Amino acid sequence: MFRVLIVTAIATLSGAVGQVFMRRGMQIVGPLEDYGVMNIVAYLWQAITQPYVIAGTILSGVFFFALLTALGWTDLTVAFPLTALEYVFAAFLAVVILKERVPALRWLGIALVVVGVLLISATGSDAQQQIIKKENRRIDVTG
Repeated sequence: MFRVLIVTAIATLSGAVGQVFMRRGMQIVGPLEDYGVMNIVAYLWQAITQPYVIAGTILSGVFFFALLTALGWTDLTVAFPLTALEYVFAAFLAVVILKERVPALRWLGIALVVVGVLLISATGSDAQQQIIKKENRRIDVTG
């Protein structure tokens, strides 16, 4: 379970930092104001060539591949909920870097998500339990 927690921590940190970078990049690009086809194309070009957006997209890719790694080691019902810790990191980074204000009720919601993640991670996974049983049988047979 330790390696799942490590790779999930990498995923959630990279995902949160990526979201902050994308938000910062889109603050620089500004809102889409005109919905003409050429204006949308120009806006999208400006967004996808913005360095913060590019960095955020790369970090989102790191999140994705780290999640794939975790899914190779444990159940979806364990790995994916652990990524909800991204809410904590993203909120903290939004306050520190983007100077956003996060109301108390939203912090309470984030705290409830953390409690849920702790409950899920405490149960382990069926895949891990099966590996442990196999190892124990192998030791019994060969030992």
